[in-house]
Amino acid sequence: MTFNVQHFFDYKNKYIDIDRFADYIREQNVDFCGLNEVRGQGHLKDYTDQTGALTGKLGMNGYFGEAIKVGGLSPYGNAFVTPHKIRSAETIKIPSPVIRLERVTHESRCVIKTVVEIENTDIMLLVCHMGLAKAERKRAVSTICRILDENDMPCILMGDFNTTPDNGVLEPIYARLEDTDACAVNKGHATYPSDSPRDKIDYMFFSGLTCKKCVTLTDVVSDHLPIVADFEFCL
Repeated sequence: MTFNVQHFFDYKNKYIDIDRFADYIREQNVDFCGLNEVRGQGHLKDYTDQTGALTGKLGMNGYFGEAIKVGGLSPYGNAFVTPHKIRSAETIKIPSPVIRLERVTHESRCVIKTVVEIENTDIMLLVCHMGLAKAERKRAVSTICRILDENDMPCILMGDFNTTPDNGVLEPIYARLEDTDACAVNKGHATYPSDSPRDKIDYMFFSGLTCKKCVTLTDVVSDHLPIVADFEFCL
């Protein structure tokens, strides 16, 4: 499952509700869930250890990867939860553009790289939230491709990429991985905004596995719709 949770902000009721998100993730009975826009423990109001709170409610293992410190004080980034053993986890920073030519918000980003053991097999899971600027996304793709080219185990890449499938910036990823959208029951379904989706900007890619089914869920919990895919190991 990949899910941009917007710091666990209930999109309908307009307040942070980790219990609501924990219940929703539990309902999906997932082996792993990549999360975008997660807050860490910090000095600003409402910056708490959200990953720790979520894993506590779910009874899972988790990892938080800091991309930035908001206001120089409070961590913000991506996270990952799983009921399985996390063999390793690290946060890989995406280099920010030196020159910022685009009139959009620029923000330092990161990729979480984890290795999880499922059925005695190691799987590499990558969680990324790409930037709004094209230059940022190009650097994110380059960073991801470097990680992929160094990898020889089954892999799943997931996250909010802030771009649509027809944008050429993702071509290097399409050249290396398969898109779960090919096995989706609602192929091409938009993921943002959740209450009136018009753009597909959230993805799950994979290699070394077989995708049996994929669906973009349509429940309005966050401002993005989550994607859930069923995989099995290649024989």
